Amino acid sequence: MDIPTDVWGQLALEASQVYLTEGGMRSPFANTTIEKLPDKVLLNIFCYLTHREICRMATVCKRWRMVAYDTRLWTHVSLRPEISGLHVGSLESLLALISIRFGPSLRYIELPIELITHTVLHELAAKCPNLTHMLLDFSTAMQLHDFSEMQAFPTKLRYLCICLSEVIFMEGFMRKIYNFINGLEILHLIGTYEKVEEEEEEIYEVINVHKLKSATPNLRVINLYGINFVDDSHIDAFSSNCIQLECLAVNYCNKVTGSTMKTLFQRSRRLTCLLMNGCSLQSEYVMQVEWEKSSIQELDVTATDLSTECLIDMLSRIPNLRFLSAGQINGFNDSVLKAWLEAGTTR
Repeated sequence: MDIPTDVWGQLALEASQVYLTEGGMRSPFANTTIEKLPDKVLLNIFCYLTHREICRMATVCKRWRMVAYDTRLWTHVSLRPEISGLHVGSLESLLALISIRFGPSLRYIELPIELITHTVLHELAAKCPNLTHMLLDFSTAMQLHDFSEMQAFPTKLRYLCICLSEVIFMEGFMRKIYNFINGLEILHLIGTYEKVEEEEEEIYEVINVHKLKSATPNLRVINLYGINFVDDSHIDAFSSNCIQLECLAVNYCNKVTGSTMKTLFQRSRRLTCLLMNGCSLQSEYVMQVEWEKSSIQELDVTATDLSTECLIDMLSRIPNLRFLSAGQINGFNDSVLKAWLEAGTTR
């Protein structure tokens, strides 16, 4: 809401009168206003604001503008309008921001499809040497930019999140970045589960998981969320190459049946977290896993069709389970809880 200028003046007058003593002398604090705050304090205050609010503060005065543009306020940036409210109108403006405002301070950035170009990625690689976290949103894409001339990509990434499109094949882009992402530790591939319509449509494998796993041997966390083409072969592929794997999430990947779970646990001895909400797990595959030898501590099997027998067998053999999510399972009943408690494996 806009407040008329004369109202602000009235408030300022009333505030100044508060500092008058009974003898008519002004209090020593009468001139203590926000204008007197040092830049360091203003900077700390601005840290609690969103970037959209910081941009509004930059219009107050020249001094506040200088504080608002301090690179220390721009270490984590989302340029997705629906998330942050920030919209960059042109590539030229973004390139200027990367060079002048972001620079070496930038640690995390989110880019929408219209800003994902080889020029922008080149500039990020050249001007932002400390960039370690990146999100690339291709979810609304109907066609990709031309990446044939892309020769550079941020090389210090530890975290990469890619929001996939239903219809755009990513291999042309992914082929260009494989050589730059072998240091990745956390990978999120976000599918289109929430956008799927009831009508059956043709499913496209829009990203080559088998090639991706070869380029990312150091992954500790893999999150494949709501990807309609992901199945057990993709889990097997990652487990064959990512020996440091600690967390695997395949929530809402309904083609996953668990047929490679036994092999997964044999290869991934460090695996402590497994999230399989909404998967099409089959009890016979889950019961084949050597749970007693696993390091699993967190398990999510919500909305699966596991049988009572399978749940009893699994829970009584997991030695260090600390978190369990098992809602919306018809087979989870009192007998499961009783057997689990009697096994003495609860933590």
